[in-house]
Amino acid sequence: MPDKRTVEGCTDIGQPWRISYQVHGAGPDVVMLHGGGPGATGASNYGKNVGALSERHRLWVIDFPGWGESSKNLNAFGAAGPFQNGGLAVKAFMDAVGLAKAHLVGNSFGGSAALCLAMDDPDRVDRLVLMGPGGGVVAGAKAPTDGVKRLLAYYLDDGPTIEKLTAFVELLVFDRSLITPEILKARFDASNDPEIRANPPLLPPPGGPGKETFISLDPRLATLPHRALFVWGIQDEVNPAAGMEPFRVMPNADFVLLTHCGHWAQWEHPDRFNDLVDSFLSNP
Repeated sequence: MPDKRTVEGCTDIGQPWRISYQVHGAGPDVVMLHGGGPGATGASNYGKNVGALSERHRLWVIDFPGWGESSKNLNAFGAAGPFQNGGLAVKAFMDAVGLAKAHLVGNSFGGSAALCLAMDDPDRVDRLVLMGPGGGVVAGAKAPTDGVKRLLAYYLDDGPTIEKLTAFVELLVFDRSLITPEILKARFDASNDPEIRANPPLLPPPGGPGKETFISLDPRLATLPHRALFVWGIQDEVNPAAGMEPFRVMPNADFVLLTHCGHWAQWEHPDRFNDLVDSFLSNP
């Protein structure tokens, strides 16, 4: 496993940031973006994928600001919402390491951040692979899913507990027997960092979600030139597969549904996922 590296910079509003990352392999550049759940990191999200995908690509596996070993200040980028801040963080990272353009692979929050960057700075993005991105609108839904509610409530009230983490992580997968005590302990320890508790990256938006949350309704999606691959678990209990419907306006998007699969497609079905992504990124 490569050593962790860090890169630092300052946001447009004068706030310092630090992003921790690893580099795997050689070839066309791919930035790997993890989800927004408590305790998430790039390495834990993509541990079952970097070996296969780095055979033909150079993978940049980052921890977003607010998670892992990066600075705990996603809001330092000054955007309208977390997804937009995530997109700005990816752009800042690419600037710092000298990537003019890259493929983006993003799970959940990471997928939403990737879409925000593609809409704001389309020339910086090549192809998109998006696994259950947030910001989709499900017809008839009256409230966020239990998965989203548990994520946003994690740092509220009595703060992080192993019980709250277990209740959330079990909703990430279809086969809950895959969630071991070791996985739960590692994620809990990562989520319980005092700096994260003091400034959680994701909280319920004051006054409820606004247009910055529902990125699937952004009219710019209909004119995005990028080729995109959406991979969605049919049994996703965080961002349901029905949320893909508004993303169908993207003119060059393909959609793959995986059965017996929850929110962690790349982790529950790594061989299938790795084959899909390698083919999508490698073929003309």
